[in-house]
Amino acid sequence: MKIVEVAFDIPVDRKFDYLPGKFLQRIYKGVRVRVPFGRQKKVGIVVSIKDIEHANRSDYKSILAVYDTTPLLNDELFELAGFISERYFSSLGQALFAMIGGLPLKYSYPPEYSSEDGAHSIFQNYSKKYLVFLKDEKRKKIYIRIIQSVKDGSILLLFPEVSIAEEYYEQISDIFRDRVVLFHSELPKNEKIRIWLKMIHRKGLIIIGTRIAGFSPAQDIKTIIIDRGNDSAYSEQQTPKYNTCEVAEFRCRLLKIPLFIGEAAISIKEYLDIQKGNVSIELFNGEGQPSVHTIFMSRKTVDKELSFFVTDTISMLEETLLRKGKVAIFHNRKGSSKILRCEKCEYKFPCNICNYPMTLSDDGKSLLCRFCKTIIPFDKICPSCGSKKVGERVYGIEKIFRRLKEYYPDFRIVKFIGGMEITDDFDIIIGTSAVKKILGTYKFSLVIIINGESFLNIPDYNSEEIFFVMLNEMKSIIDNPECKILIQTRSPNLEVYKALVENNSDIFYSRELSIRKQLCYPPFSDIIKIEIKGTKKDVFEDKKRLIEDYIKEKGYDLFYSGPSFPPVKRGKGVWKYLLRFKDEFDRQDIKKLAYEVDATVEVNPDRI
Repeated sequence: MKIVEVAFDIPVDRKFDYLPGKFLQRIYKGVRVRVPFGRQKKVGIVVSIKDIEHANRSDYKSILAVYDTTPLLNDELFELAGFISERYFSSLGQALFAMIGGLPLKYSYPPEYSSEDGAHSIFQNYSKKYLVFLKDEKRKKIYIRIIQSVKDGSILLLFPEVSIAEEYYEQISDIFRDRVVLFHSELPKNEKIRIWLKMIHRKGLIIIGTRIAGFSPAQDIKTIIIDRGNDSAYSEQQTPKYNTCEVAEFRCRLLKIPLFIGEAAISIKEYLDIQKGNVSIELFNGEGQPSVHTIFMSRKTVDKELSFFVTDTISMLEETLLRKGKVAIFHNRKGSSKILRCEKCEYKFPCNICNYPMTLSDDGKSLLCRFCKTIIPFDKICPSCGSKKVGERVYGIEKIFRRLKEYYPDFRIVKFIGGMEITDDFDIIIGTSAVKKILGTYKFSLVIIINGESFLNIPDYNSEEIFFVMLNEMKSIIDNPECKILIQTRSPNLEVYKALVENNSDIFYSRELSIRKQLCYPPFSDIIKIEIKGTKKDVFEDKKRLIEDYIKEKGYDLFYSGPSFPPVKRGKGVWKYLLRFKDEFDRQDIKKLAYEVDATVEVNPDRI
């Protein structure tokens, strides 16, 4: 008797058996079906068709409907789904639906795709290479050169944002015409299924898109290119919380094809891989990069009227404006990390464990260390001199914008929010890191980072790495060799600043790797974040008890248990556990625990 195995988009790591009923001739591995599921009717994906002897037909329910006339997923993608399920603590069904969940159930099957069959190609040359672009203008030329070198196969070209993917799509289409397709999550559903079917049945495509395009069903992929692989947009925030670069690397190893990752600056993990000789790197020099400068920020150097600026910064700002140059001002998105310093003796409140500056929680009652997660109570007194003059005023984007408008009424000042349309009619633009998107559109003469520590002193082990990569990307984008990037800081001697000012990345990498190794942080370990949520106190406490008992029983290295960093009132009912693993561990066991307590699990999260 034929039995159809179906997987669902649910946190249950098993497959469910159904009778094919009248649909036997239309059911294939990789099509979607509608079936009875308890008291509901649910859509699932067929994962296999098997024969069972001596089965009792009355023990099984029958499939109610079949939605697809051709499989939407091939064997390679099923193998990829297995990797995602194992690596990112999800069920197989959740992984499969992450690939095709946005495709419509009802659609017209285009006749031009009905008779062709794709052929799975196997290649013999897996490799991984980082392409480091010191000037952004070279990026596009190199990608096109790689595309031209690939014969008789399809290419995946992934971007962190839809706007960047669309820009490349338009320009690459001018060269390669109808070989080029665009696929991302914001497409209309009918367009999504049209492109998906085209990728299944056509060969030799150039597939451009965002992270969802990394699941392309094209069966003749010969190369994958990922642009700006360090970008956080490549990390999925819903279960399964996969990393696109890791998924792409698995596909490339499976298909034995090359992987190229384009960066402005490599990450700590990438740097370590290169040092070990596991991957290759090619550096594309660019002439005329902006220079980076630090400006010491203290109680004595800040301006009395515009206290978020040092007086030297104001001098350079005004000089730039008088010369008709454009100015971009960056400030941290949240603007809530309060970097403490004693105004009397300049004590910086270092962590007793790792000596890094601690940050103040939103409620003002605790000090937090972003590296070792130490938490200590804060009594608003300097432990060095006993002074009560401790603290720092924190300015947000809105306040800085208003003050600048008042102070410079004759200049055109714009506040930039991601996605908004702007014209060339401005002198100063101010915003968060979203301003980075337009640095290459206009010729800027001065870029000001209001407070470098507001980017560094967030409670994440990789905050300096994120800042370092961001600044290098800014340098590569800015199209003016005379431009200056100013970083206002109270700690100009930090290695991350020295590396940027001296244009010597090894200063940063060697220091950061030393700290990571000492504290056993990625890439020297895996960090697993388990998060639970709850509104009912009793249920919430039961979940916590189950997790804590499990961790204690297993003897796992738990280095944080508590609310999100920094603790905030709205975090009530949200609890996190951070586990550190130097060696292999039982992922299936943790997955079962997550199912039991309805927890989300993330491996090496961008934000912990």
